[in-house]
Order: sequence, then C-alpha cells, then structure tokens
Amino acid sequence: MMTVGWIADSGQRYGGHAYNDGLAEARAHRVPVIVPACRQRWVDDEVTFTFLSPCGPPFTDGANDVNENSLVVLVHYGTLRALFMGDAGFQSEERLLAGGVDLHADVLKVGHHGSAYSSSVAFIEAVQPRIAIVSVGRHNLFGHPAPGTLETLRHAGASIFRTDQCGAVTITIGATTKPEVETMLSCSSPNSR
Repeated sequence: MMTVGWIADSGQRYGGHAYNDGLAEARAHRVPVIVPACRQRWVDDEVTFTFLSPCGPPFTDGANDVNENSLVVLVHYGTLRALFMGDAGFQSEERLLAGGVDLHADVLKVGHHGSAYSSSVAFIEAVQPRIAIVSVGRHNLFGHPAPGTLETLRHAGASIFRTDQCGAVTITIGATTKPEVETMLSCSSPNSR
C-alpha cells in the first residue's frame, strides 16, 4: 500500500463517480485535499512542483470545461523538467502560451489522453519534449490518441510511449543523469504509432 500525504485538486466540482469516490476516500483516510494557487511552488526533498494551471477564471464555455480546468504541474528534479498536463487541451495550452511560462520539458505527460483537442503544434514546439507519455486505455471508445497528435509529437522528435501499448511507463532519473524509460510490456519503437 502506498501512503498519500496530500492530494492536489483544481477546485472545480465535478459529478463523476471516480472523482467523488476519490474525495470520499481522502476524507476517510484524513488525507488533505489542497487547491494550489496559480504559479504556487512546493518543494519536497529536492523536487519542485510548480502549478501552472488553472490560472485566471475557470473555463465555463464549452463541453470540455472540466478537462480544461485540470491541474497542470511542472516538476523539477536536478536537471529534469517534466510537465504533467492532466486532461488539459487547446484552451489551457493557449492560456499557458499567452502567459509566457517557460514550458520546456524533457518529459511530457500528454494532455487529455492524446486527444485531437490537445497538443497543438505551437504548444509542442514550446515544450520540446524528448519523451512523451500518452496515458490511454486500451480499446477506448474515444479513439485516443488521435493520429494528428501522434504526428505532432513525432515531428517534434519525441519518443512516444503509450500505456495502451506499453503498459505502465516508469521514468527513472538521478540528479545528474538523463531519464531512463522502462515499460511493463514490450512495446513498439519509441516513436510508436
């Protein structure tokens, strides 16, 4: 069993069962649920978490608001920069780009399961990921990841690891070494289709 010290949440309420079950479990186990402020930084044992989104008023004008209001977190450890996009898509990406944030990251956890509504060319050019991880269910009903998103990542030179093909993806980093990727399953080439 893994011990959880705290949970970061965007603060947007959502009716989904998994979300509400998670909050109930946090309460039952007395795990604090914290809503970080825009650009807030937390440092824990040489790891820095910078919360890049949501910033500004919540998105409320579209069908994907709950996704667009996802937490976006930049993690620094040594020389490694990893950007975790949650379910954020184009609107969140545009806001980050307009905010002038340094988005460059060695590792990108691709937003919204690699949907057709995430990972714009301008955003991927700003991030310049060497490693892109697409967290996506096998045989999902949404057609994730989108072929165009994968092509954008390939064109940027990122090595792509998809959980539907590779199973769990683990990245190991030392304070001064390059990230090493291990996968649960043997999967196709790093620029997987």
